[in-house]
Amino acid sequence: MRRGDERASVPMMRKILVLGSLTAAVLTAQTTIATASVSGVVRDKTNGQPLPRYTVSTYINASWIDNSVISNAATKEVKSTSDASGRYKLAGLPPGSYRIGIRSPLGSTNDAARQVTVNGSDVENIDFRVLVEGMIAGKVVDEDKQPVAGMWVRLVSREYELGNLGYFYGTSTAVTNKDGKYTLTGVSPARVYFVIVERNDRNLPAHSDIPIDRKLRKAAAMPVWYPNSPSKEGAQGVILRSGERRAGVDIEMRKSPPYCVEGTAMGPAGAAAMHFGIETLQPSNGLSSGVGAFASPPGGVTAADGKFRICDLNPGSYRLSVEDANRTAESVPNYGAVEFAVVDQDIHGIKIPAAPGRTLDAETVWDGDPPPSPVSLPLLMLLAPLNGAGGQHGGQMAIPGRFTFKGIVSTDYAVRTFFNVPGVYVKDIGYAGRSAMYEPLRMGTGPSGEGLRITMAHNGAALSVAVADKDGNPGADLRVLLFPAEVRSEGMLAVRLVQGLTNQAGRYVSQTLPPGKYCVVATDESVDATPESIGRLWNARNRFQTVDLTPGATAQLKLEPGKIE
Repeated sequence: MRRGDERASVPMMRKILVLGSLTAAVLTAQTTIATASVSGVVRDKTNGQPLPRYTVSTYINASWIDNSVISNAATKEVKSTSDASGRYKLAGLPPGSYRIGIRSPLGSTNDAARQVTVNGSDVENIDFRVLVEGMIAGKVVDEDKQPVAGMWVRLVSREYELGNLGYFYGTSTAVTNKDGKYTLTGVSPARVYFVIVERNDRNLPAHSDIPIDRKLRKAAAMPVWYPNSPSKEGAQGVILRSGERRAGVDIEMRKSPPYCVEGTAMGPAGAAAMHFGIETLQPSNGLSSGVGAFASPPGGVTAADGKFRICDLNPGSYRLSVEDANRTAESVPNYGAVEFAVVDQDIHGIKIPAAPGRTLDAETVWDGDPPPSPVSLPLLMLLAPLNGAGGQHGGQMAIPGRFTFKGIVSTDYAVRTFFNVPGVYVKDIGYAGRSAMYEPLRMGTGPSGEGLRITMAHNGAALSVAVADKDGNPGADLRVLLFPAEVRSEGMLAVRLVQGLTNQAGRYVSQTLPPGKYCVVATDESVDATPESIGRLWNARNRFQTVDLTPGATAQLKLEPGKIE
């Protein structure tokens, strides 16, 4: 399905994933039970000032798996908006464990979540101390120092996704006004961002009127990274303090010789009218661990002969995709894409075949003998295309069992699984002779009929952590970070990292984990997918406490709060 201009954030460790159509459990009728409330104050972490208009929320009748909430027909969101004094109150909470999240007035999620246990009595003083979003402002000028209007200014984050380090567009964007000025709002503080300026070409003609003779072409504006770099390697990062309004982030546009790519879009029956889109590979428009965003790439529609000629391209690497021009939501998508590099000449004769979306059979099997008691809950699975092509696909499978995903196009997917049964976990996800457990699922690399094989194991372990300071005071609202001691790179650390929160008593219990040796630390510091954050964690790993999780057991561990240095 063609993507609209709306942008969807997918932040690491913060985004609440709701699979409303995938039922986690069948709820039985409940008798009247005593409910209670959770209340507190939202404050600026830097100066302690109360923050109004922040939305604090949690869910009733839902289950948490890591940092995602699995909902069902009985799930209800409970929320409150902080008042002028920063106070909030979540009422009507039945006994249970709740993860409480917070969103800014602009709707952005914040990593200052809380894990709270409610036992029929009101819980007070569950305060939030948050870093306030900031803004970046500046001016875009040309080589003659004249303002340039109508340019697209975007935030870019450098981060790990499925073990690979890349550059990803963020959700904050702006268009320069007649004076060349722009303002990026909702910028998360305390993390490195880059600012890029590009032409705001959204609708492209299928046949550019740029002269064929390159000597007659006018130079085209090229993407520029702050402060004035033509490439990401020369970009300077920007880090905001809490609530900072950074001005003077000015950028001078540059020009380069324009190049063209021409070819033919092919449907299943041959050349056909197709919608096309062209985008750079880096920065990437699509799914990321932290701040990725989906947006329609510049594009248009070819004539019936499928021919296209796209110009004003700067040197760089691109993805050119084609899909049905008038596909309905119910029809099977036809999609195809090619990647190419522009160096110093035009590209000719590209053919892009759009193939029908295929079915993908998925099967869950046990690693060895099945457990003594059958597992009644299903495995929930989500296939999320890294570039947004074709949309997301969800399903649920019995264990053992089968499921068929339909309309899967040939692109790279992130495979997300959601399952919470003590002792049982996903051991591996296989496709075309490769594991898609911690790497992209590359659809189209396997033969026709190749399916997913999800291997389940029932010898899983768990970790129960009690955090207290040297005087025995419970370490409430701390992050517990754990990862296998066997990881051998920062990229693998990013993908294998598990994050949890202690409750008001300083306790945290993990989901089921594969047996093995783990590094563990409890800290009040945030960890995101950026190389700066993951690098600090990697360099400090040898100072963390280690624990052996034996098959089928729950290890008990006491920790004092620590620092990641």
